[in-house]
Amino acid sequence: MILFVGVRERAILGGRVYIERGTGGKEMKPASAIVVVFALSCVVAAQAGAQAKAAQSPNPVKLELAMEAATTTEDGLPAALRFTLTNVGNVAVDLPIPAIDCQGRNGTIRVRALIRLDHPGDSGSGHGCGYGIGDGPSLNERVKSSWLRLRPGEYLTFLGDRRALVDRAGGSATYEYWAAYDPPSLSAEERSQLAKDGYIAPTEQVESAHLTYWQP
Repeated sequence: MILFVGVRERAILGGRVYIERGTGGKEMKPASAIVVVFALSCVVAAQAGAQAKAAQSPNPVKLELAMEAATTTEDGLPAALRFTLTNVGNVAVDLPIPAIDCQGRNGTIRVRALIRLDHPGDSGSGHGCGYGIGDGPSLNERVKSSWLRLRPGEYLTFLGDRRALVDRAGGSATYEYWAAYDPPSLSAEERSQLAKDGYIAPTEQVESAHLTYWQP
């Protein structure tokens, strides 16, 4: 162990250390290897700690998804659904336009439903959607050409047909339905690159409030 008595380190310049003695005078002395190594180790440790802390910091993005019936059928059932994705946080959010009902790399807005049959045993119909990804432009090109930046308070609005988005039961039933937003599909490396370039993309799924209707 090295003990320094009555001295205080001032600065490391060009491999030399200025030290101030108790007499008030200053003199230049060569820095020992152990002092230089110790100083460099502290710098490296501090940088590594800062990077680890940044990597563990939660994503500051805060989005809110709302869903409502924009139009109704002759029977008063929901027809067109309006989805509103709002930035309710304090930072700008960068994201591509999500697909409606189709899973893809740009993210998706899907409608989920819980169907309670009046007469259990009735059959129903389903639906599906395919989405081709392919190679396409690089992430950097896509961000600059087609992504959007939502500043705090800004929002995106989309429309979808409830009759195509919610599976139909074979008989009368009560439908509880809600929308879910899935963020764009990005690897850890892609998210890291976006952060380095100054972009903040959403990472968490967001769901709307639940609505219900009954259909004979």
